[in-house]
Amino acid sequence: MEKSLSIWWITWVHFTNPSSHELKEIVETYDVHDIIKQDIKENNTQDKIDVYDDSIFLVLHFPKYDKKTWKYYSNEFNIILWKDFIVSVATHHTNHIDNIRKQYSEDIKNKDPDEEFKVSPYYILYKIIDVMYDKVIWALNKFNQDLNKIEESVFNSKVSNRNILENMLIKKRNIVYLKHLIIPQSEILQELQKATAHFYQWDLDVYFEDIIYKTDKILANINMAMENTESVSTIYNTLANIKTNSVVSMLTIWTVIIWIMTMITGLYGMNVQLPFQEKLETFRFILAIMIAISWIMFLIFKRKKRI
Repeated sequence: MEKSLSIWWITWVHFTNPSSHELKEIVETYDVHDIIKQDIKENNTQDKIDVYDDSIFLVLHFPKYDKKTWKYYSNEFNIILWKDFIVSVATHHTNHIDNIRKQYSEDIKNKDPDEEFKVSPYYILYKIIDVMYDKVIWALNKFNQDLNKIEESVFNSKVSNRNILENMLIKKRNIVYLKHLIIPQSEILQELQKATAHFYQWDLDVYFEDIIYKTDKILANINMAMENTESVSTIYNTLANIKTNSVVSMLTIWTVIIWIMTMITGLYGMNVQLPFQEKLETFRFILAIMIAISWIMFLIFKRKKRI
């Protein structure tokens, strides 16, 4: 799917999950380098930046949330910048691209005379990265809110332990995935900031420094979220162990009590001659002894705070 935006002499073309025909159109229309052509066709697992004589090629990965599985996965962006136009190719659709295009059009219409730098593919690239990072920051805030709810659920016996455990494991997976997705981009952005100086006359350092700052902020929030996740996980494991130990302790106590009763009944169940075996009162006496012993054992365990 192709969406084109032309403002003055700047053109921005965006593709979402392009077909083979659209990929061929990109290659033929923009005469891209063979290496770039190969990278666009294949899924890349790592971020990268390649600087050529007349263009810059970027591969960046941003998180995409799946509401069905509650998991994040990668939305790969392949971006090619020339002096007068930019081509972006995304693996999955995101409404943020449409919002960026609308906002950018408004910014250009209302721009000040001193803001000529905004009419450039490099500023468009900055807006793409900036908005996608804002999305990550919002996702981290939502992550922390969900984590607080899980922490409350840990102390709520009405909630299924299996559901809590499943949610915590998904949260752990998501936060680790986000960290590995964002960490490589700090170095990429620093190289991008240097590369733009050779292609563009305006000073965009303040904008790229802003997104580098956002990268650091995101990583700091991720580390904090990882610590909180580990803390909630530790609390859950501790409470689960306490509950398990309590159940095992109770079962042990009842096993001891029943063992005494079993020993007495087993003794009088032997096929040998025993004292008072033929008297009716013997059964009542044995029953009373078993009840008394059980009660005494119960009081002993209760006094020792085992029950």
